[in-house]
Amino acid sequence: MSAFFIATTATAAFAQTGSTGQCGFQTLTFPPPANNGGAVALSDTGAILGGFQDSQSHSHGFLLYQGKLTTFMFPGSTNTTPHDISRTGTIVGEYTVTGDSKTHPFMVQSGGFRQITLPGFSNTTATANGVNANGDVVGQVASNTAVFGMGYLLHKGKLTIISFPGANGGTEPTSINDQGVIVGNYHLTSADPSHGFMWKAGVFSNINPPDSDGSAFVTKISNTGDIVGTYVSAADSHSHGFSFANGTYTKIDVPGSPDTFIRAVNKFDNVLASAQPGTKVVQVKGFCSAVF
Repeated sequence: MSAFFIATTATAAFAQTGSTGQCGFQTLTFPPPANNGGAVALSDTGAILGGFQDSQSHSHGFLLYQGKLTTFMFPGSTNTTPHDISRTGTIVGEYTVTGDSKTHPFMVQSGGFRQITLPGFSNTTATANGVNANGDVVGQVASNTAVFGMGYLLHKGKLTIISFPGANGGTEPTSINDQGVIVGNYHLTSADPSHGFMWKAGVFSNINPPDSDGSAFVTKISNTGDIVGTYVSAADSHSHGFSFANGTYTKIDVPGSPDTFIRAVNKFDNVLASAQPGTKVVQVKGFCSAVF
């Protein structure tokens, strides 16, 4: 993500090497009832997907687009948790219902809800974490061998298991772009911290920022191939955002906050993040173009 360069001073935002001008961060707020919510995904058209809890602690999804907030729940669910939105507006996530402890993956397409069926895992707890414009879905499904579950790719009704080699603790894909590149996280053992990975044409590679303490949490990959996430620095033990593009890692820090967590990215290198400059967690957006 060459568009982002984090200045070394706490007061500077970040500069850009391109031609669209100065970049920066802005505080992001959501209208009621999602004012206590958090963002999880950002589309190439600037739509923000997120989730919030109501007064009874039930989870709802929301979509904020061009200033209009729409809230939603999977029909009949007690909790609905969205995770991703594609370039074409398809949403995926998971839901729960009363009397059933399992989570079920769902998709919203053209305003219609449907449960995602995983061949061979029709009655197993599962999530849907990422979706692309081709309708490909990635997520995690419960496993008898991996404590945190195993990853999957659902492409045109065909299920492919995604399991990082040696990841006995589990593999969790979190995002897939329109080129079919998958990113996510894995655990070597149940006690092992999260490690980031990329899966491209069946080949795995590690995502590991150079000053990491050995762990990383990858959240999204954009349609231009920029990968974002969060890691803990071995130098200061604080959480920092990062991007990885064209073989280069770039640290992303919200000015004035010791900890930054990157949630999403789109093809314009806009990011969504949360930060904690004091005692309160705030939502922020980072931008280098007018997509917001």
